[in-house]
Amino acid sequence: MPIYQAAPVEARSGLQSWKVTNLPQPPNAKGLSLLAVIGPGAIVLGASLGSGEWLLGPATFIKYGLGLLWLTSVAVFFQTVLNTELIRYTLYTGEPAVTGFMRTRPHATFWAWFYAGLYLLQTGWPAWAANAAGAIFFLLAGKLATRDDATSVYWIGCATFLICVVILVFSGKRIERTLEILNWIMIVLILGSLFVLCLLFAAPVHWFAAVVGLVGFDLNAGGFNFLPPDADWLLIGAFVAFSGSGGVGNLMVSNWARDKGFGMGQVLFPRPWAAKR
Repeated sequence: MPIYQAAPVEARSGLQSWKVTNLPQPPNAKGLSLLAVIGPGAIVLGASLGSGEWLLGPATFIKYGLGLLWLTSVAVFFQTVLNTELIRYTLYTGEPAVTGFMRTRPHATFWAWFYAGLYLLQTGWPAWAANAAGAIFFLLAGKLATRDDATSVYWIGCATFLICVVILVFSGKRIERTLEILNWIMIVLILGSLFVLCLLFAAPVHWFAAVVGLVGFDLNAGGFNFLPPDADWLLIGAFVAFSGSGGVGNLMVSNWARDKGFGMGQVLFPRPWAAKR
């Protein structure tokens, strides 16, 4: 009578089963060497500098005050927990978290299409390039775009999107490193200039209002005001979703950790620092 061996649990949805090997040594994270191994964190931070901070945040605080900053504290806390667990999965398996999701029922193909659709809706759709086109037009023309400039803004947006695609495509196997460098530049320029502008133009009372707002205290009302009575839930929901990274953007941190060669990702993507102890 033939004996049938059950397939491993992780392979029952159509993907290959895991292989067992020793966990590589962690990279040196002492002193300046720390900067060489926090690339995924820099990419997440750079990717988080988008419409949530420049559009949804100001729109929310102008309407309801800085007391709603407690929502940012909550959102960032839970995203930190999520990102940590995503990276832990990659450390032990060497594969991105999305691949782990694909190992569940009903089948890997189903989840591949499902997450491809989610990524397209949030990050694949060139909305950020279209928003950036307006700013680029202002830098080139020295004026805000009007209805008559719609065609120019459209083609600037297309060019911006294609330039980003070309950079990533020709990065080859060093795509993680390319993203890391670009996002470090963004972080230094954007956050650095913003910090200087806040020091120059923001009154001390506004700094204090922002700090106490992180715990839900409304300085203008003189007390805790966690949710306004006339809340626009669509605006607040969008603001919370964009606090930090948000959405499927968080899932990509495990891809970058794998490409960086952390944990078992070192088995598939060897990195020079692995031998430097």
